[in-house]
Amino acid sequence: MLVNSSDASTALGTKSAKGKAETLGLYKACAYTSGKKSLTVLVRSIATKAAFEKSAKANPGPVLQLPGIGDDAFSAGAGSTLLVWKSGVEITFTFVGTSPVVQTQKDLATAAIARL
Repeated sequence: MLVNSSDASTALGTKSAKGKAETLGLYKACAYTSGKKSLTVLVRSIATKAAFEKSAKANPGPVLQLPGIGDDAFSAGAGSTLLVWKSGVEITFTFVGTSPVVQTQKDLATAAIARL
């Protein structure tokens, strides 16, 4: 797992339940919940930076590039989604019921990247 319960609890701002892993099409997914708050982490292979950027920019806006995370990263959906690309792997973090600050999202992404 790229994200553990401790990481998810920090990002959600409250203790989360153990992650529930599953496969969703091309993605390996893990969902963490705490009451009405949730964090979903999706992981898939995506070969090129150009393909990642095209996919990221297709998300609900505003879509903004975030420097300093992985090889490339974007915030989408008014901050509810963070998309990160590192060495051919895309990690998508989707937050529901909470809007963690950008630094919290960066910390979560950095922890996940370190476990690739």
